[in-house]
Amino acid sequence: MKKLSVVLAVMLMAAMLFTACKPAAPVDETFDVCMVTDSAGIGDKSFNDAVWKGLQQAVADFDINANYIESKSADDYAPNLASCVDAKPDMIVCVGFMMADACDASIKANPKINYIGIDINWLSHPNFLGVDAYMDQSSFLAGYVSAGMTKTGKLAGYTGFFGPVVQIFLDGFYTGMTEYNRVHGTSVKMLGYDPAKMDETAAIGSWIDVDAGRALSETFLDNGADIFYPVCGNVGAGTAAAIVDREKANPDFKGWIFGMDQDWLETNPQYAPQILGSAMKKMEVPVYESIKSLIETGTWIGGKNYILTLANNGTEIAWNPKANIPSDLLAEANAYIPKIKSLKAYTLSPEYYTSLR
Repeated sequence: MKKLSVVLAVMLMAAMLFTACKPAAPVDETFDVCMVTDSAGIGDKSFNDAVWKGLQQAVADFDINANYIESKSADDYAPNLASCVDAKPDMIVCVGFMMADACDASIKANPKINYIGIDINWLSHPNFLGVDAYMDQSSFLAGYVSAGMTKTGKLAGYTGFFGPVVQIFLDGFYTGMTEYNRVHGTSVKMLGYDPAKMDETAAIGSWIDVDAGRALSETFLDNGADIFYPVCGNVGAGTAAAIVDREKANPDFKGWIFGMDQDWLETNPQYAPQILGSAMKKMEVPVYESIKSLIETGTWIGGKNYILTLANNGTEIAWNPKANIPSDLLAEANAYIPKIKSLKAYTLSPEYYTSLR
């Protein structure tokens, strides 16, 4: 028995010595995320800011590290992604559908890094999470109410660069308008977008040129439009400014703007009297949830698309309570929500579906 005790004591001392001599575990085990913005950059009051908001929330909740690199043009995408890779992050976030090719190349070259693609839903890689949004659903509601609010019978919409990701906003808005026309026997029209003439969609060729957005909006105003849906981030501020000037010049005129991506009452409160509502696209949600899953369970939710819908609250309408929208009009619009959530209401035009074939 005494012999056994000695042996156990020797073994214990050896274990303690071995533990003391073991190399120290790495001190920095922080989860690192690198985000590459689209040309609008941080401060765009749109989807770049929404993504950054999700990352900042993850920093606060999970003590991760997050940084961003701003792109000024498409030429910056590839080198900015390369800079992210050089920093050896756990995750890279590509923001914007125009970055898809550069993001795809980076994903293929770095299979051990997880990627998120905002507004990129057609890539298929195990280390990639595509993020898409059925913005036609909330845009349909915006178009329906706008058709009921117009005094001139003309709505207007435009974008920066035309493509499927922005087309879905405009087509949903147009379809909501046509549904209002069908129900009420009216003939409200939309300037700047017609699904039968998609190649003629109004686009200013920029995500940041506020003056170009303003100039186009002034043309629409001259042609009778009084409610606008600019699918162009904060360029819509130029539209709101044009409405303000038109109201000052003509006290009998009342114009409205419908915001997108974020709640414009929060991002552009100076235009509250002109804001009818906002179609919110909550890009912060999939970014935050993907990090949360990795941190808390070690599970990567990629290899598929994360779709934002009315049903999962990924998109929703933030109405302006001071816009004096008739209660019966709001009730009509809200009655479509259960049908839209259950996919029993068409929120896109027949031409849109045909274009996908």
